Amino acid sequence: MPPGMEGLVAAGPAGSAIVHPDDVRTLHVTAAGGSHWGCCGPLGTGGRNMACTCGTLVATLAADCMGPHDLHLDPVRVYAFDAEG
Repeated sequence: MPPGMEGLVAAGPAGSAIVHPDDVRTLHVTAAGGSHWGCCGPLGTGGRNMACTCGTLVATLAADCMGPHDLHLDPVRVYAFDAEG
């Protein structure tokens, strides 16, 4: 973890839905590097870092080798709906 960020337990805002990154293939990482990145990917400590195709930041990806790989969908920007109905 970057200095001063020890003890953090979750990425993303409170109330966010958590899914596996492979379940949301249309999102893309918006930035790489910096203090919020580990050796293999984002730590999830720098806020939203995944965007939809329009460019809006909608999720926080935590996917470094030091911890779990999960995607926290922002509860303000993401909602569920029935595409069939």
